[in-house]
Amino acid sequence: MSPRMLLLTFLAAITLLRWVLIAPGDLSPEDAYAALCGFTAAVATFDGPAATSICVAWGTMLGGSSALGAALLWPLFAAFATLALYLLVKPVAGRPAAYGAAVLLNLLPAFNNAALAPSNALPLAMLSTAFLACAWRALDNDSVPWWISAGLCAGAALLFTYAAWFLLPALALVLLLSHRWRRQLLKPGFWLSIFPALGVFGLLLAWNASHGWVHFIDGTLQTATTLQWGRLPGGLLAATVGLSPLVFAALIAGLAFAASLIRIAPKAKFLTIPALVALLLTVYAVLQGRDAETPGLVAIALLLPLLAWLPPTVGRYSLTLVFVSAAIWTASMIALRPAHAPSLTPEVVREIERLRRAESAPITTPAFLIAENAPLASILALHLPNASFVLPGHPPVYVPESPYPDSQYALWPRYDQFVDAQSVPQEADDDPYTEQDGTNPFIGRSALYVTTQSPEQLPQSISAAFSSWRLLAEIVTPSGQILRIYLCSDYETLPL
Repeated sequence: MSPRMLLLTFLAAITLLRWVLIAPGDLSPEDAYAALCGFTAAVATFDGPAATSICVAWGTMLGGSSALGAALLWPLFAAFATLALYLLVKPVAGRPAAYGAAVLLNLLPAFNNAALAPSNALPLAMLSTAFLACAWRALDNDSVPWWISAGLCAGAALLFTYAAWFLLPALALVLLLSHRWRRQLLKPGFWLSIFPALGVFGLLLAWNASHGWVHFIDGTLQTATTLQWGRLPGGLLAATVGLSPLVFAALIAGLAFAASLIRIAPKAKFLTIPALVALLLTVYAVLQGRDAETPGLVAIALLLPLLAWLPPTVGRYSLTLVFVSAAIWTASMIALRPAHAPSLTPEVVREIERLRRAESAPITTPAFLIAENAPLASILALHLPNASFVLPGHPPVYVPESPYPDSQYALWPRYDQFVDAQSVPQEADDDPYTEQDGTNPFIGRSALYVTTQSPEQLPQSISAAFSSWRLLAEIVTPSGQILRIYLCSDYETLPL
C-alpha cells in the first residue's frame, strides 16, 4: 500500500474512532445553545460569527439532539485539517515531512480534544493551514486562481471567528520582508485574495450595526492593553499538557532553528512568520485571561511544519520517541477522561412537559416555559417532545427578563416585550395624533420556571413579575443536580 493510501486509511480509521468516542456522551447545555443559535439563518449570533453554531445545528439535524449530533462534523474537520497540513508541508519541506506532520497532529491531546467537541478552534486551524497551502501555490506558480482560493479560505475562516483576522496581514508581512516575493504586492493576485475576507467582514459589520454592535461593546483600550503576566506559567503548563512534554520541546526547537534561517531560506520564512504571529496571539490571549484554545490550536498546526528544520543531529530515533510519547500521552488522557453524567435528559424534559400540560389544563391559554439561563433553556427546548404551544417566531423556552443582554435570547422575541396592538379604524373627525397602544400577549398567563435556585434565591424578575409563585416539583437529574420547577401564576410584568 502506498504512503498516500496509508494516510487516507489512517484518517478514515481515526475519524470513525472519534465518532465512536463521542457517541456515548449526552448533549451538553452549551452545545444545545449553539445548536439553537444555528437554527436562525444569519451570518452572526450574539456570541460571534455564526458558522460554528450552524455546523452544530446541521449536526443535530443529521445525528439527532445528542453529543454525536452536535459534534458530528468535527471529526471531519479534523480529517480535512490533516489533509490541509499535508498539502502545506509537502511542497515546502518534502513528502516525508508532510506525512510526519499529518500523523503527529493527530497524536496531540489538544487536537483530539478539539476534534471531539464543537468549537471554532478546529475549523480555524483547518482553514488557516488550507489558506497557507493555497498561498504557497499562488506564490510558487504566480497563479491568480490560487490567490483567490487563499482568499476564500480566509473569508470562510472569518465566518467561524474573528480570530482569523491575522491570516492576510501575516501573509502580507511575509511578502513585505522577502526580496523574492515583495513584487507580489504590486500584482493583482494578492489584492484579489483580500476581497472574500473583506466581503465577509462587511457582512459581519452590517449585522453588528443592526444589533447594537454586540460583538464590540465589551472591550475598551484599557482592557485590550491590560496584561497579567502571572498567568504565563499556567499557560505554559497548559501548553505542555496539550502537546505532551516532548512535542512541546520539539516545537520550540523547530521554531528556533527555522527562525534562524528566515533571512536565507524563503520556505522557512513563509512558514515561520505566520506561525510566530499565531503564537504571539496565543500568548496575548493567555495574558488577557481569555480562552486560548482557538489561537493555540492554530499555532500548533502552523508550528508543526517547522520540525522539518530540525538539524540531522536530532536523529530519526529522537523523532520516533517524540511520536511514541505523544501517542501514549494522548491515549492516557482519553482513557482517564472522567465520564460526565448528563445534566438534563429527554426523560427529565418529558416530566417537565407533563407538569406544564397539567398546569395548562384548567385554563384556555397554555403555560409557557422559562429557564434559569441560556444553556438550560436551550437543552430544554431541544428535548421538548411537543412545541405546539410556542408562539410563532418565539423560542420554545425563555430566559428571565433582563435589561442587560447576555446571550442570543436577548435578540429573540421575549415574553416581556410589548407589541403594537391592532389599530382601530378612526372616524374622519377623530384626532389624527392618537397614539397606538401596545399589548403583551403574555399578560395574565402562567409559566413554569425551571432552575437550580432555591426559593430564597429566586430573582426579582420572577418573584416580582408574577402575582404568585410556588414550588411545584423537584427533579433529580442523572448528574445529581436538583432541578426545581416553580409555578408562576398571572404574569404582570416587572414593576417600574
